Amino acid sequence: MTPEVLRRTHTWLFRRCCQMRLAGRLRRAASTMACQPPIRDMLDKVMKLPGGASGCRNGPDKDVKGWKEILNTSAGVLQQGGVIGVPTDTIYGIACLAQSPQSIRNIYNVKGRNGTKPLAICVGAIEDIYKYCQVNVPDQLLQDLLPGPVTLVMERSDELNKELNPYTSLVGVRIPDHAFIRQLAQICSQPLALTSANISTQPSTLTIEEFKDLWPLLGLVVDGGPIGDVSSPECRLGSTVVDLSIPGKFTVIRPGW
Repeated sequence: MTPEVLRRTHTWLFRRCCQMRLAGRLRRAASTMACQPPIRDMLDKVMKLPGGASGCRNGPDKDVKGWKEILNTSAGVLQQGGVIGVPTDTIYGIACLAQSPQSIRNIYNVKGRNGTKPLAICVGAIEDIYKYCQVNVPDQLLQDLLPGPVTLVMERSDELNKELNPYTSLVGVRIPDHAFIRQLAQICSQPLALTSANISTQPSTLTIEEFKDLWPLLGLVVDGGPIGDVSSPECRLGSTVVDLSIPGKFTVIRPGW
């Protein structure tokens, strides 16, 4: 075979390989697009809270009917085992019913998270903490800290779903300084399992657009507007996690917002 024939053969093989790679990429892209729901369907999952971020934190000062409709819709999705995106006082979260084993499996699937990593719970009022946790601190301390941007780690009670964080006797509990998620926990009559609205290892989110990749996996996305300064890394720290499980001691496990 002459050098010219070898050159042409190599050129043909190179072009053929490039064509095959391009065709493979196009097939994968088409398959991905086919699996994703239409944009209109995803937008239908979004419900915007009236009043913007400040109004959401304090509850509705107008359009009370719209607020209640979003609460009832959210509760309905949760009661069917769904996972929803919700605003809190620190960052956006995803939530499900903490007492439902299937819901717990669903939220781990959405999160892409190792099942041994614990979830926090969110309750609507301080008295609910006594039902699901063994409280070793004065009630006044809870009153001083909550609602607020803290997660308090305590020994769990027997009332809490045993399939939630089965590898530890502890549980982190939150009462966010945000009226919507507190009211949602109250109308569901049980705690919500709560974690940040992002794929594990990715940055936390301050707007619903920042976790758009999760929308197809969620039953509903509640838009409470931007939370804090989107350009500030400090605003993405989440809650401060404090271990109160040992009587007479406290440990800051994670400094937060």
